[in-house]
Amino acid sequence: MEAVLKVKNLSKYFGERLVVEDISFEVNQGEVFGFLGPNGAGKTTTIKMIMGFLSMDSGEVIINGYNLKKDYEKAMSQIGGIVENPEMYKTLSGITNLEMYARVQGNVGKERIEQAVKLVGMQNRIDDIVGKYSLGMKQRIGLAQALLHKPPLLILDEPTNGLDPAGIKELRDILKKLAREENVAIMVSSHLLAEMELMCDRVGIINNGKFLGIKSVEELTSNVSGRSKYRFSTKQGTEASKLLVVSEYAGFIVAMNQEYIELEIEEGQVPEITAMLVGGGISIYGVSKIDVSLEDAFLKITGGDTSIA
Repeated sequence: MEAVLKVKNLSKYFGERLVVEDISFEVNQGEVFGFLGPNGAGKTTTIKMIMGFLSMDSGEVIINGYNLKKDYEKAMSQIGGIVENPEMYKTLSGITNLEMYARVQGNVGKERIEQAVKLVGMQNRIDDIVGKYSLGMKQRIGLAQALLHKPPLLILDEPTNGLDPAGIKELRDILKKLAREENVAIMVSSHLLAEMELMCDRVGIINNGKFLGIKSVEELTSNVSGRSKYRFSTKQGTEASKLLVVSEYAGFIVAMNQEYIELEIEEGQVPEITAMLVGGGISIYGVSKIDVSLEDAFLKITGGDTSIA
């Protein structure tokens, strides 16, 4: 796949404090790329530099072949974006807002406006006053606005803010459709990790201003530590825990109660532990593997400040 966005050795200081340190990554055509990081990690600062809202102290940003520093206007013409909630004239209709924005962009005809409205599923409400729209509808119109000039790169910073579950799902489906059918490269940040898991092809993680690397969602959730969680079902959880805490597996216990005990172990250790528990008089009714979520992986990676490259 072709890289639409290339970020190379990007750094930013606020005064003497280094808030983004020498980060590099790429976003490819036709993918939804998740950009994750705890509050204060440098996520929004990085996005603002990519979108030209904030100057960079070192490094470079290449957008669809154009260098942001050397060819600012052409580089910016390749981006569509929403930073939190889109700004629109609330007393005007959705279609009027789009027509006004199209005139500012230039070379955007009526056919493209209609196409953008259809892409975001707003055909039936486009003539309504924006002030009567729900937040989800405003996000759709904001997205249509960002798409009018057919940008190869779409950047969305916390686009799900304020949306209800139905609105979040609608936005997720639209973004996946844009990536697949319009071949748009989409970079999106959000604190809703469960949604990012459903939406993104790959994710990059930034922590304390440092980029920890990029993996597919599947890679992160399947092998973040080389071990997996296994639940041993029993009616003797207390007794089982007493056996384990004095064994070599004490450090692998992640949860327990009277009904089960969970350990983060390698698959090959399951028979050994089962045999040890049964040999100690513990009845085991079943062993099940527990899938790791993106949130689990994110917390483990950022908590340990571990590279995932």
